[in-house]
Amino acid sequence: MIKKKEGFAGQRSYVLPGELKKLIAVHPLCESLYITDIGYYPKAAFHDRERRKGSPQHILIYCIQGEGWYVLNDRKYTVKPNQVFILPADQAHRYGTDAQNPWTIYWLHFTGSRSHHFLQFLKQDTDLSPVTVSPQPERFQLFDDILSHVEMSYNMDNIVYANSSLSRFLATFNNAVYNPNQFAQPENDPISRTIAFMKENLSKNLTLEDLAQIAGMSASHYSAVFRTKVQSAPINFFTFLKIQESCRLLENTQLRIKEVAYQIGYSDPYHFSRVFAHVMGVSPRDFRKLRKS
Repeated sequence: MIKKKEGFAGQRSYVLPGELKKLIAVHPLCESLYITDIGYYPKAAFHDRERRKGSPQHILIYCIQGEGWYVLNDRKYTVKPNQVFILPADQAHRYGTDAQNPWTIYWLHFTGSRSHHFLQFLKQDTDLSPVTVSPQPERFQLFDDILSHVEMSYNMDNIVYANSSLSRFLATFNNAVYNPNQFAQPENDPISRTIAFMKENLSKNLTLEDLAQIAGMSASHYSAVFRTKVQSAPINFFTFLKIQESCRLLENTQLRIKEVAYQIGYSDPYHFSRVFAHVMGVSPRDFRKLRKS
């Protein structure tokens, strides 16, 4: 059977030279998290790779079409479209494409003093199975931007730029991070729709039932979905938005504290001050003094 490590029509890939990797490993803006290899393989028929001693770096592979598989700790996993997996550094592994339905993958090798923390953040330091993620235009744009700058690695400024974008790229694979689709209208996403409604009505005292009605859900279902996506109760998040607005008013206007409270829907300035201190850790008066100084 034919096996290929690379050489696929339309592929893009880049491996950083050894001397450059040494410079990056001690660069103050890169050493905590950086790329050593990166690429895109479309319809990678016969793709098969085995590393009996593993890789010195963590390897992320993101499948967007087709299917594939990988073997880690003597267990075989199947990979479907819109799934990502990470092969931890220094662990023997093997991976490859499905013979009948070759995968299309984005992949990169990353390391650095903070790299393992990203495995924890992505919850792949203990659970080694593939994670299903929703496709995001931002993720593809970030990858293309990173790869384009890595390809210009004769210039250290480009390398710093690429590695500065790596954290954000990796973070897009954490499903617990709610990321409203900037390319879709808020009305197409009930949670985005209610967040937009909150921002437009900071002077009001909205209830859970008000927000659920905007979302077109029952109050209990809306609350559960909102908590899953935003990791906050809807009313707590609305309060947070109000306090954010009050910070802006305290810093950038001459409004008295009670006037700021009224602007964001608090009829009792003392209650506003208590809520503000709970969220921000300081009173509105002290916040204003600190920001003005």
